[in-house]
Amino acid sequence: MALVGNIRDFGLSDFLYLVDRGYKTGGLHLSHGEETALLFFERGKLVMAARKPEDQHPDLLVRLGILNEAQLAQARASLANRDNGTTLTDVIIEENLAAKEQFQGALQSFTEEAVYGLFGWPEGEFLFEQNQRPAREAPVIPTPISVDHLIMEGVRRIDEWGRIKDRIPSTDMVVRFLDQPGERAKGVKLAAEEWRVFARINGRDTLAEIARKTNLSEFDVCRIVYGFLTAGLVEVMRQPRPLPVKGGATVADPPRVKRSLVNRIINRIKGM
Repeated sequence: MALVGNIRDFGLSDFLYLVDRGYKTGGLHLSHGEETALLFFERGKLVMAARKPEDQHPDLLVRLGILNEAQLAQARASLANRDNGTTLTDVIIEENLAAKEQFQGALQSFTEEAVYGLFGWPEGEFLFEQNQRPAREAPVIPTPISVDHLIMEGVRRIDEWGRIKDRIPSTDMVVRFLDQPGERAKGVKLAAEEWRVFARINGRDTLAEIARKTNLSEFDVCRIVYGFLTAGLVEVMRQPRPLPVKGGATVADPPRVKRSLVNRIINRIKGM
């Protein structure tokens, strides 16, 4: 019998805890407005999470750089000749089409980020189908993920999101450098991920666009930009409204970022 409810009344972390302690196997279907998600568990551990229908398709392995098109075609052809108990993941590992560590790392990171985004849902319908499993071709994780880790990190992010959203209320906001970086910029040391975000700040791209271009999660981009805000390096603002032009079309008036300003800030940070 399916378990049905709303995460407003029975929180996601509580449900994950129940699945973990009960060694549950099945599919958890979630919906919130127009958003949906599907999580699969095997004996209490997470093996797959999809926030979009295409995330359940084997092409995800190409998008994540785990396989190329030819390798995926080879794996799918081999799977077609296997018995029903074999999955695409089994074939990939057995035929050494991808290193297990790379496969695990890339798909686990993608899966965890998909789940962490669900912790921010204030409500949403859920349905748990006992013993439901992913399709054989679905991109499942070689080694299932512990739910304990997901719960702790998900709750931590919710707490951190609360602080970040006081200054960055939306990922649709644009970030730009300040003309005069504040005194708090002194002594700033940037890690590799911070440099990736820093290099993408142009006064036009939204935080969501920066996340896409850097292959970082929106949470990580906002967390990094929050640090830049605190250091007095940048400011965030709403996207400029499109200006009307002749013919009924519109054109945005994006803020311009002087390259010399960017270079001055980079040189200043490197010299600290």
